[in-house]
Amino acid sequence: MSDRRPPAVRRAAVAGTLTSAAVAVLVVVPVLAVALSAFRTDETWSTAAFERVLTSDRTWRIVAVTVAQAVASTVLTLAVGLPVAWTLGRFEFPGRRLVRVVALVPFVLPSVVLATAVAALLGPAGPLDLRGTWWAVLAAHAAFNLAVVVFVVGDAFGRLGASVEDAARMLGAPARGAFTRATLPAVRPAVVSAAAVVFLFCLTSFGVLVVLGGGRVTTIEVEVYFRATRQFDLSGAAVLSIVQLLCVVVALTVVGALQRRSGAASGRVTRRAPSRAGDRWWVAATVGIVGLVAGLPMVALLDRSFRVGRAYSWSNWTNLGSVLEGTGLAVSPIGALGRSLSAATLAAVLATAVAVPAAVVAARRPGRLADRVLMLPLAVSATTLGLGVLLVAGRPPIDLRDAWWLVPLVQALVALPLVVRVVAPALRAVPTNALDSAAVLGAGPRARWWRVEVPAVRGAVAAGAGLAFVASIGEFGATVFIARVDRATVPVAIGSLASRPGAAGLGQAMALSCLLVLICGAVLLVVDRLGEVGRIGTAGAAD
Repeated sequence: MSDRRPPAVRRAAVAGTLTSAAVAVLVVVPVLAVALSAFRTDETWSTAAFERVLTSDRTWRIVAVTVAQAVASTVLTLAVGLPVAWTLGRFEFPGRRLVRVVALVPFVLPSVVLATAVAALLGPAGPLDLRGTWWAVLAAHAAFNLAVVVFVVGDAFGRLGASVEDAARMLGAPARGAFTRATLPAVRPAVVSAAAVVFLFCLTSFGVLVVLGGGRVTTIEVEVYFRATRQFDLSGAAVLSIVQLLCVVVALTVVGALQRRSGAASGRVTRRAPSRAGDRWWVAATVGIVGLVAGLPMVALLDRSFRVGRAYSWSNWTNLGSVLEGTGLAVSPIGALGRSLSAATLAAVLATAVAVPAAVVAARRPGRLADRVLMLPLAVSATTLGLGVLLVAGRPPIDLRDAWWLVPLVQALVALPLVVRVVAPALRAVPTNALDSAAVLGAGPRARWWRVEVPAVRGAVAAGAGLAFVASIGEFGATVFIARVDRATVPVAIGSLASRPGAAGLGQAMALSCLLVLICGAVLLVVDRLGEVGRIGTAGAAD
């Protein structure tokens, strides 16, 4: 049977298939390099590294701590986020959109920036100094993942409306019983989905631990980083990367089973104005929770960027053009910012150019192998990917570790799934009747592709490019392995400044973080105008 698809669509499908194969190679090769490195010790092949690492009590203690903190972070995020999701999903009130955006801000910021903001509030200069404790890490995880619960579960609450509770009350159930016995079971699928995604994010958290851990709290990700970069134990780091990868695979398997079993919410979103006093109390409480969890760290970050000791000054900002003694940087923060902007722009262009044909495959064949392959960069730990790229790039006879394009390439690989997840649903949403109408009016297959489908997804492509830029400029877990000391990006510079003792370096980190917040915020405003903000909060929860 001949292929009746438009030639442009056929070419895009072929390009998408080739893209999927290239993504598989770019992800699988570094992972294989890590696996092979685990068997290589002192230029010989052996299992000594496995025996050394896997028989150590420290290894299994770190694994247990990693899983335990992910569970604790998930529980805390749900405890904070469910009331907010219920209020935003159930009620329509002035400022509701602003509250949602404020809740979203920590999620879209680079992890090191969020960690620096929390350090401004719970660090040496804040009212409580909790750096180096799990409390600061849990607070940062709750702020980061609040948007996942708000967008995923809030949408389910909105689709459910008040009808279920009203029916339960008519049958004699008290107000609290109607909520726990009727509403919660109805939204349980969304809660399970959000909890699974939050758990995965916390399980592979890296930048938050580097900045807030203070070297005293650690997870598998952090241990891999320190073994590879500080102790030069590449075989031990590779073994831990394999352990981490197995943990992620197990978690993804459980997540997939839970999400297939939980189903999806259906129905039209309905919200009403808060008419009763109790409803207005919930609205006020929601505004307070979001302001405290998501807004207060940003305010503290801005305040701390202007503080020098107990006085206020511009010195932290004016010093961004200088390399201060004791900060460990080889380039000025402004130099790192310029390098990040150029690398992120190139990465966004590359990711978008590759993702559009790949999205054609994902849209035409959702759930197929190619669609799953395109999500591989999200499934593989950033530290594992970065370590693998470092091992591959440094293999003789070709040493690519000094190649300027290596960082943008890795950033584009990490950002690619985000663009696909934005563009593919837009392609699937193109109404078939529009294509049929164009055909009736005499438009051929090529004309229908260029004049109907392409204009319909133009906004999604632009939004995907914006998200790719934000993801690239904030990428830390993989970039920290491959960025040279004299070519540090902004997240790497912030991580170095914030994790070192000394007020000068921390002040520079705060000011540099504020600049990155402004840049990411400006890009996200454009994305919001294109109507894609809702996709950000739910991108990790789909499938």
